[in-house]
Amino acid sequence: MPLLSFRLAPRQFSLFALILSSLFTLGSSSTFAQGPSLPVDSNLDTKNELQAKAKNYDADVIVVGAGAAGLAAASELQSLGYKVVVLEARERIGGRVHTLFDGEQAIEMGANWLHGQDDNPLVALAKQQGHRLSAPTDWGDSLSYDEYGEEIEDTEDLSDRWYAVVAKYIEQYLEREPNASMQMLMDDAQKSGDLGFVNDDLHNLFINFMYEQDWAADAAELSVQSEMDGEDYRGGDPIPLAGFQAILDPLSQNVDVQLARQVTAVQQLEDSVEISYSYQGQTQVMRAKRVVITVPVSILQAGKIRFSPELSVRKREAIALLGMGHLNKVWLKFPEVFWDDAQAFLRVGPEKDRFSLWLNFHQVSQQPYLLALSTATQLEAGSDAEIVEEAMLALRGMYGDEIPDPLKSYISRWQNDPFSLGAYSYLRQGGRPEHRQILAENEGLIYFAGEASHSEFPSTVHGAYLSGLREAAKIHKNLNPGAEPLPTKNLLELKEQDHLSEPFTEASLKNIGDLEAKNNLEKAEKIPVLETKQEQEKSPQAEEFESTEVRKEDDL
Repeated sequence: MPLLSFRLAPRQFSLFALILSSLFTLGSSSTFAQGPSLPVDSNLDTKNELQAKAKNYDADVIVVGAGAAGLAAASELQSLGYKVVVLEARERIGGRVHTLFDGEQAIEMGANWLHGQDDNPLVALAKQQGHRLSAPTDWGDSLSYDEYGEEIEDTEDLSDRWYAVVAKYIEQYLEREPNASMQMLMDDAQKSGDLGFVNDDLHNLFINFMYEQDWAADAAELSVQSEMDGEDYRGGDPIPLAGFQAILDPLSQNVDVQLARQVTAVQQLEDSVEISYSYQGQTQVMRAKRVVITVPVSILQAGKIRFSPELSVRKREAIALLGMGHLNKVWLKFPEVFWDDAQAFLRVGPEKDRFSLWLNFHQVSQQPYLLALSTATQLEAGSDAEIVEEAMLALRGMYGDEIPDPLKSYISRWQNDPFSLGAYSYLRQGGRPEHRQILAENEGLIYFAGEASHSEFPSTVHGAYLSGLREAAKIHKNLNPGAEPLPTKNLLELKEQDHLSEPFTEASLKNIGDLEAKNNLEKAEKIPVLETKQEQEKSPQAEEFESTEVRKEDDL
């Protein structure tokens, strides 16, 4: 499940059915806002003085980030009668949902697919809003080519056999080596000879498409437990034809969203939270009864927001073991269609993560667009011209030197985006699905949402959306303990219009209730963060995170 989508429970066995359930799905951002201009007063000496000032609330709830999670939380809380302010660092809403337009053609730089139609709340929301969706993408409609442009026969059958072997190793590793990386498992399977029916190139191709493309992470960094991370909605993966952004825009209506406000510090007092943010070169402050942090986990890892008091060790360890994936998109528009009439094209190249996956968007829009997806970590280092040139070398390797040059190109750079620092979350080596639940736990008056915090649908926009509703429900219950609980007001409205089923709504209510119950437990009773061995010896990732945090704090 990725920034674009996520899946995995149970994982389907066909290579092509899996390839893109991980394509850009996310939508939360490190964002922030403004309120009455209050200069930061570093000379406040007493706790009583701080608390006295905190009585003058600028909002009931401040939401940090105007991606899918932040907008869902803000819209839900606003509808329940709370005064809400959203602080967004970017000069736009949407986070990792970012739609550009070439004429009427939506060019998605981030999230692209609605992963699973059955009971997907964003599909329901899109229908409620009157948006048209494409037919579900047929990932089985694919062709594969070797590096010389020759079609590779029986790739799907080989991929099924390959995965059947890998699945057995996954079962063994989950029992014996749960803290191993996926690459360690793959190397073991290959050395055993059990995968002798595929050559090295195909082996690497399958690793890239089934795991690295899915989670936007190198197999050497990906936890074996990623196989257990998240679930899938059924019903196929359609595309919102008017653009993904159009689904999120209505959530910002009637909500005070303030752009270009970058939150830098969160101070928790006894009965309020003080938010410091940068706006037009100056530091300003707002105060609220509660705050929801929806920035990508990479922003927390980088120490971009300083918490006082600092987050618990439990929370910081969970953050350290959630990686941030790298997946970028290269859109090319051509004067004419020269490629096969298939949904996707796979290519074995000299580097498995560079221009090995192409999607045929002519099937969707009847316009001559191809979309390449790349997990290469160094792709963003090149100029636009260099990236397009490399992409064309790959295409000419499949379709010959006579194909035309593209008329236009659109290239994403999520790693270098200062407000995302990557595409979407994955489990790092040593990470477990439980770490997402720990990220979702509130710490006092500070609540956390975003795709990385949703244990059922991580790395997807619908996971981010549901996490925002989850935190809104928790805050509503916290601020009004005697009130009638309305944990899924938005979802209940969609159900009443027959867009969602009764089982889905009941499951959502139960999920929110379970999470709230967990947050009411004593720390010792909550989900254990680490195994006994890990309690005695911190993981390298956790140590790296702590050292990074210290350096960042010194820079502030």
